Amino acid sequence: MSSKSSPPKAWSEKRKSDFNFRFRTTIVLTIAYYVAAYRFFPFQLPAMETAVERVIFTLRWQMFGGLTLLMGMMGVMAIRGQSDAAADPIKGNAENLTKLPQNILQNTLEQFLFHFVGQIVLCTYLTSESMKVIPILVVLFVVARIIYKIGYQTEPMMRSYGFGSTFLPTLVVYGYCIYCFAVYGPGYGFGK
Repeated sequence: MSSKSSPPKAWSEKRKSDFNFRFRTTIVLTIAYYVAAYRFFPFQLPAMETAVERVIFTLRWQMFGGLTLLMGMMGVMAIRGQSDAAADPIKGNAENLTKLPQNILQNTLEQFLFHFVGQIVLCTYLTSESMKVIPILVVLFVVARIIYKIGYQTEPMMRSYGFGSTFLPTLVVYGYCIYCFAVYGPGYGFGK
């Protein structure tokens, strides 16, 4: 029987325990960051009375999240620049050299897409005073993506901190937006 047709091995008890510890730690640290950042937010926000103003504010902050994509692209470019084989992906035989940075870039792109859409919808349900949530989430996203990259390059299971710190807040944002959609409807905030 070939190794490709055999079922994947289950996690060992130690690996499960390590994952559960990292997952719980990620949740605690993410909540602690959010509570501290929300309470001690460092600057005054502009008044944003309309949904359009809140969307513009949110879009401007998304630029920093987008920089994580640039970071991922530069990681792939750095590997390609170090090897003739990796510099020409058409010839093949060098996929293993760029696999790790491509995985980091792909996951960052996926996470950013969900993060971006969630925040655009979220800002339409927030008040002007609660818009500080947007920069708090963006800063968390950027820092968590850096932690993800470092962790993945160090030891693949170490990426769980960065992954969880981007994925879990996005899930919460989606959950809140779905709740608002169900309670207030799709026309919330529109003129009379």
